[in-house]
Amino acid sequence: MKWIELENYSLPASEEGRRIEAFSLSISRGDICWLDADVTADTLLFFKALATLVSPLAGTYSVEGKCLDFSRLDTLLPVKKTIGYITTHSALISNRSLRENLTLMRSYSNNTVFARIDDDIFDLCRHFSIAEKVDLRPEKLEQSDQRAAIVIREVAKATRLLILEKPEIYLGHAGFFLYDWLLRGLMDQGVPVVFTSDDKNFVDSVSNRALGLHNGQLQEKDNKEHSADTIALNHGLI
Repeated sequence: MKWIELENYSLPASEEGRRIEAFSLSISRGDICWLDADVTADTLLFFKALATLVSPLAGTYSVEGKCLDFSRLDTLLPVKKTIGYITTHSALISNRSLRENLTLMRSYSNNTVFARIDDDIFDLCRHFSIAEKVDLRPEKLEQSDQRAAIVIREVAKATRLLILEKPEIYLGHAGFFLYDWLLRGLMDQGVPVVFTSDDKNFVDSVSNRALGLHNGQLQEKDNKEHSADTIALNHGLI
């Protein structure tokens, strides 16, 4: 079943990136899509579009067959609540404790006035070694702890789609195995994932689709055939 479908979708140029020309893309349960792009700003623009954070120049965005109206926030909110978005631009609320950041997101996602940290979320905090820091504000935390909290927050709400940028860099190689473990858990649940990564082994082991975004054009590509050469080229190895 197509959970998300973008048809004849085009996006405006960002400050650093180019306009993305009209493309069509469908994402279904179980899709693990690796994105290879030649410009980081284009990647972030595409990710924001998938997360319904930017309006298109033209085209339609449908969720389970229902077309979204970007002029009405009330039609977008239920979708935003089910999409996890983890990039270098993701952030915590600076004037709230880590505990409040995690519970506020749960409150927002579940339309409740108050929410405690659920046991499953607290278990993730333990795995990422931040359980003893949940009453601190972001400014008192190391960047790695802040990013771990963002990962936990976004994975917890990613029931329809998870978007993530270079996990091996975002948490560093020390925390990458936890990221990998979380991602595989979502895969077992059939949650679609769209991600970037320069780790060939990771790309080849988890992805079952590949997308190329070059010169403002998005196209499907052969994942297994091109990942090795593409990653090597991006690192100036060939």
